[in-house]
Parts: sequence; C-alpha cells; structure tokens
Amino acid sequence: MSELASNRTVSAVKNAFKEYYFRSKKIEEPARIEQREFGYSHFGQKGMTRHLSFSSMGELVATLVREVPSDVYCSNACYRFPTYPMQEKEWIEASVIFDIDGKDLDLPCVPSHTYQLCTGCMSATPPQDKQTPFTCHSCGGSKADSVSIPCSKCIDASKKELKKLLAFLKTDLGIIRDSVSIYFSGNNGFHIHVSDPDFVKLDSSARSDLAGYVSGAGLLPESVGVRKGGNGNLGSVKFPRGGIAHGWRYKMAERLKIDGSSILRLQNILVQAGGYSAFKSELEKSAKEMGTRIDAQVTTDVHRIFRMPGTLNSKSGLSKTRCEDIDSFDPFTDACVLGDTRIAVRLKCPVKLRLKGRSHNVSKESAELPAHAAVYLICKGLAEVC
Repeated sequence: MSELASNRTVSAVKNAFKEYYFRSKKIEEPARIEQREFGYSHFGQKGMTRHLSFSSMGELVATLVREVPSDVYCSNACYRFPTYPMQEKEWIEASVIFDIDGKDLDLPCVPSHTYQLCTGCMSATPPQDKQTPFTCHSCGGSKADSVSIPCSKCIDASKKELKKLLAFLKTDLGIIRDSVSIYFSGNNGFHIHVSDPDFVKLDSSARSDLAGYVSGAGLLPESVGVRKGGNGNLGSVKFPRGGIAHGWRYKMAERLKIDGSSILRLQNILVQAGGYSAFKSELEKSAKEMGTRIDAQVTTDVHRIFRMPGTLNSKSGLSKTRCEDIDSFDPFTDACVLGDTRIAVRLKCPVKLRLKGRSHNVSKESAELPAHAAVYLICKGLAEVC
C-alpha cells in the first residue's frame, strides 16, 4: 500500500488487520521463541522496528493487536541475546529457508494481469497486450511500478518449482519430510523452512553451496566426463572416478541418455554440440531448467528476519499459510483470512480477481466489496476507501 494512501484508506486496512490479529488462532509460535529476534513494519512508514524479543505468544499477539503492523517478521536464527546489536547476539543456529517467488519465473501470463501504478500520482493503468512505453493518463508521468494479481498459472508454476526443490531435499540431500515446513508466502510464492539438525548449524558459505546445488548453478562439464583439450578445442571424454550414478551427474546422464559405458555416445554428443565450450553452455542451460529457481540470498543469510507464519502480508492482505497438501492448496481461498464486512472503495481502473471461490470483475469506478477483496485491492494499490 502506498505511503500516499489517505488516512481513511490506511485506517480501513489497519482495522481489518487488527480484527484478524485479535481473533486469529493461526499465528504459529516459533520453536524457542525467547531466542528469536522479531521485527515489524508500520503502515505508511519506511523502515522497520526490529531487535525485539518476546517470551510468549501471548505477549507477541498483544503487541500485534496494539501496534497493528503492516508486516511481522521473525528470525530463522536462534540467539543467546536476540535484542542485542547483530554482532553481539551470539548466533546459535538457524533453520535453512528457501524462497520461491512467482515474479522470478518469467511466466508468459504475467503481462495479462500486471497493472502499472504511476509513481507520481498513483493512478493505475490496466494490463495491456502490447509492451508500450508507459505514460500516465492522469499526470503524464513516465515512471511506474508494476503490480501483479497472480493467476492460477502463476501459482501452479511456483508449485512446480516447489516440487522440484522437495525432490532435491529428499533424494539428493537425505532430508526427511518431517523436517520440512512449507508455507504460501502471502503474495505470490512459497517459503520452505528446513529444520534438519544436520543443516541448522551450516554457515553462510555452506548455505551458498546448498543454494547453488538445488538451483543447478556452477555445474561443470567435467562432472559428466567432458574435459578441455585432448583434441584441439573439441575436448575429450573421460568419466570421473566416482562414476555418474549420483546427484547432478546422474540427472545429466539421464538427460543425455548415457551411463558409465557410453564413452562413444558422449563423444558424439560433444562433437554435435561443437566442442567443450558449446557443450558447457548447453549443460548450464539444462541445469538451470532442471534446477529450482530460488532467491539464493534468502538461503545464504543466517541473520534474516523472515515473514512470520500466520501473519498478514501487506502486499495482498493474505496470510503466510502452512501448506500441507501442495496439489489441493489454493492460496486465494486457504490464505484469504479476512472477513466479509462490506467496504466501499473507489477503483483506480477495472480489475479482475478471484478470492474465496468468488470472482470479482469490477468495471465501475466505485464498488462495495467484502473486506478481504477490498483490502486485497488496496494493498495492491488499485483501490482506495471512498
């Protein structure tokens, strides 16, 4: 929601958030709550209040009801002194977190449900089929922020990446399912929390390697037996001593349809590719496609405070919600937790959305919508309270 939103609009959203926090039983208590750092953002203000600590969920919820923050965060790390400055907190351990965001997937459907918000006057322009330079119809400005209302294709694509990640965690890394918690982010993606005892002590460098592995980054031709030199710029073939029956070597061997005895076939593939460099480019392209598209910085950071499960996302008014069954999970229903009290809003442009199983196709300038839909559009910057 824009910092330029009217007081009436901000009050309506804060009231909806406050009601949710007052009655909600869905906010999850983190393990060892007293060792976590908390933080929250404020409506209409930049920055964040952090380095907070709570000894109980009752104390935390009371703060949420009193302060009504726009977003609530909790550290993935445990500290001896969570309220101290970062260099004095004394880090103990941290769950490993992966972030899959629909906006990073380069989906072809996105332009059809992306609105442009003028940075000058906050007027909105509906989705356009052709990518033309932006010009605000109200003030003539040329700069805009893009705001997307995710569709079912966006969510399905994120689920596909999620399933790939879970396969890596189970098959390649040996992490049991009970150590993995999956959450819808509250906007357009998923957060995966890993609490396996063998991983929570990893430092940033090891987590960077982990992020690189599941995303397929840095895979070398030598991993599958293709080496530089030996025949001009063409390269040569010699399988690694450890074989190609595990991890990325196995995945690529399957894709190339080779095994430990397929030296001649791999040589032919190398020739057809055009040599070592060309084969390396094709290998990197395949690894990127087969890997999981995650935000590596999230996984690497051992001090990040992360959106707290069960709390509301100010970009949508939806909640960060635990996902037990990936296939049946519908974020536009399961994470839509605000009430149905009617709120009169002024729409900045015609909009289409589906929440709680009901489609809203609003073409009029003003409309009375259920609170969950009104707040969603306000958080997207597409509506204001009348």
